[in-house]
Amino acid sequence: MPDLITHSAFAYALTRSQRFDRFRVIFYLGTVLPDVITRPFYIINPHLYPYTVAVHTPLFMILFCLLAAEFFIEPLRKPVRLYLLAGVFLHLFLDFFQRHIESGYLWLFPFSWKTFEIGLFWPETPLMLAPLWLTLIAAYEAIRLLRKKSD
Repeated sequence: MPDLITHSAFAYALTRSQRFDRFRVIFYLGTVLPDVITRPFYIINPHLYPYTVAVHTPLFMILFCLLAAEFFIEPLRKPVRLYLLAGVFLHLFLDFFQRHIESGYLWLFPFSWKTFEIGLFWPETPLMLAPLWLTLIAAYEAIRLLRKKSD
């Protein structure tokens, strides 16, 4: 799993346009949501892993996002659904590039129990890059602030 910093850094890079201004936080939430709703349970109790692995699937996340959007007022439901789902799919897209020793994510659950992935990196590899992501974001924001002050 790319860590939450890596997921957030990719989300940050994609949300620099103004069309994300109003719902940027919802997109960020979607980007970390699959890990936030699964990891605490099996970190506390590793025996829960077989149950939480089904939660970290596209089908469950789509259903979860559709349900979560219902807690917003009517005019906001559609954009919340879209931005939350876009964030979730960015998360799943990044997860698709990792490799596992045992089985990976169940992408087609409940229709298939087979796992497949591209396997470019191990789950802990992005942790080594987290300082780089944070440095790049800080540098970008510093340059942006300096340009804003000079205008």
